[in-house]
Formats: sequence, C-alpha cells, structure tokens
Amino acid sequence: MEVKSKKKLFNGIMVALIVVIVGCGIMAVGNIKGWFGSNSESPVISDEITGVANMERDGVAYTLSDRTPIKAGDILETKSGSKGVFNVSGGDMFCLGEKTSIRADACDEKIAFTLNEGDVYSEAGKSEITFSGGNLTVIPEDAVFSMSVHKGSREISVFSGSVSIRTENEKERTIESGSKIVLTEENASDAKAEKIPASSLSEFQIEMLLASDNSDICFSSEKLNKVVSDREKEQRKAEKALEQEAIAVVEGNSTEDSQSGDADKKKVKVCTIQIQCKSILSNMGNLKEGKNRYVPSNGVILATSKVEFNDGDTAYDVTKRACSTAGIQIEAAYTPAYGSYYVEGINHLYEFDCGETSGWMYKVNGWAPNYGCSEYKLEDGDSIVWYYTCSK
Repeated sequence: MEVKSKKKLFNGIMVALIVVIVGCGIMAVGNIKGWFGSNSESPVISDEITGVANMERDGVAYTLSDRTPIKAGDILETKSGSKGVFNVSGGDMFCLGEKTSIRADACDEKIAFTLNEGDVYSEAGKSEITFSGGNLTVIPEDAVFSMSVHKGSREISVFSGSVSIRTENEKERTIESGSKIVLTEENASDAKAEKIPASSLSEFQIEMLLASDNSDICFSSEKLNKVVSDREKEQRKAEKALEQEAIAVVEGNSTEDSQSGDADKKKVKVCTIQIQCKSILSNMGNLKEGKNRYVPSNGVILATSKVEFNDGDTAYDVTKRACSTAGIQIEAAYTPAYGSYYVEGINHLYEFDCGETSGWMYKVNGWAPNYGCSEYKLEDGDSIVWYYTCSK
C-alpha cells in the first residue's frame, strides 16, 4: 500500500508540473500575442512578415509572426531577404526593409520608434508617429517617406506631403515632397535638401511606392516602372556584352592562310569571372561611412560571366577587362617586391573599408593562389571569383 501511495503522489506531482509548464507556455505566447493586459490594445500590429524576422521583448527573443501587437521596449529585426509590414491605428503603416532593426519607444497615444540600422518606409498622417536615429527625429505631416540609417549616414526621402526633421541642438527643418536630405556626422547642421532623381531610388523604395494606394506620390507608376525596366536593360546589356566577348569565335584565319590551304583556326579560350562582396552584408556595422552605397543588396557586383582570353593572359588581365566592359571601377597597384599587381579596390570598395583585416581576395577553380593575380596564367575553362573578405 505504501508503494502504491508513493506512486500516486509521484504521478500527481508530474501532472502538476505538466500543468505548470503548459501554463507558462500559454502565458509566454499570450504575452507576445497580446492576449492579456493592455498589450491587446496596442495601436501597432504586425501585418505581413516575409522571410525571417525576430522580436526581442523583456530580454527574450521570439520569431515575429503576423498579428502580433507591439509594445514599448520591443526590438524588431528583419534578416537578409526579409521585410515586415506593420499597421498603425487610423490607417497608417510602415514597412521594414531587409536587415533592419528598430526599437519601439512608445506605443500608446504617441507612437515613436528608433531606427537602429537599416531602412524603413512609412505612410503616416492620422497618427502621431515619429522615427528617430542617430540624433535625428523625423516627424511626418501626412506624408509618405522613407528613412535609412547606416553607419555614419542618415537619409530621409519624402514622396508625398512633408516631414519635419530635428537634429541635436538644431531647429526643425521641413522637407517637402520630391526632396531628400542626406546627413553625415560632418554635415548634420548644414546639409541641404535636394531633388530625388528617380534613378537613385532603391529596389525597396520602388517596390513600396508601386504597392502604395496614395495618389499624391511624386513619382508616377509609369516613371517607377521605367526605372525598373531601364535597370533590367542595363543589366542585360552588360551581361550580353560580356557574353558576346566570351563566346566570340574566330571564324577563320587570314585570306592568305585560307588560300594556302591552312585550315587551322585559332582556338578561343574562355573563362568565367564573378565579383562579390557578400561578407560585407553581415558586417555593415564595420563599413566606413558612405560606403554602403557601393554594396549591392545581394552582394553581387558582377554576376558570373564568360570572358574570352588569349594565351598568356592572367587573372588580372581578365579581371581588368571584365570590369572595363561592365563599367565597374577597379584600382590596382604594382608591387615590385612581389613582381605582381595588387587589387586595392573594386566598385569603390577598398582594403580596410570594412575592418582592419578586410580587403579583396581571389580564387581560381575554388583555390586561393598564394601569389598575385597578375602572376596567375589562365587556362581554358578556369573559374575566377573575386570576393571581399572582412577577416583575412
């Protein structure tokens, strides 16, 4: 009987523990979803989360999902290739671009966020909602605008209505529709607003503007679609130029050779080349001020392309020719001690731009040669990959 009583007691304790664990789980989920307390009355709710996004609340990180009420103190973060749309009471909204982090400072009568890093697009007017970042506060006045904060620089673009901006120890300034302002540590007090060229818009901005129902946006959908079309044409043009150069076949020898019956034809040698800086995407915090404009959103500066070359051509020869054809900036210096050229910068990204050990390296067929690129003589079918590393 004593053994049976102990077994019943043990089972009872286990049931109680399970109930407690389940209850804690329900409380945790309810705290996120706003099932309890004033959380359910939050004026800001996540609406459409694409990809991977996280939320940190009270020191605990969760995966952010749709229909989650946001409260003061929450930190919201989108990962690479992700974005998050948030609805604000009264019909306003804002969207976080990829690799963006914001903190909710207030979510009640006043709605305020701090943009720590990345890009945000907002359509605000009916709610009192402000965005801050790097000692800058943006106060929209029935406006459609975007704000970006990257190391050393902040940019505000206004597409409809107007916004007031206030920097530390400075009076408020107003930016009207169709204008933008770029602030750095050096020009924070005297930077002037300038007209927004449609060609300068990012993919994220264009995507959000095309999806907007606001009829007062300063760019028509036709204008935005033309920018997209022009970029696609330029990309195809660059790729086609490289492809034509790579696959061009020498169709014959000279007339003299042909008449002499020499049927030998010069064999065309082809290699592939790719240039990418994907490592910077996960180290943007170390990137020098203003250099973010040279980092493509996908980290690819030159997609894998075929290039024709001659006997004796080196990895440097092909790299220089490919960059010239595609309109990509490249700078190299000859190093007498090694008897080779050293690539210092590509696409305006240089050694030490993203940390003390950052810079350009190359591989051929997956192998990183231990000598300079102008010393590596290519063979037919070789594959060259230039990659920016943040930790040599």
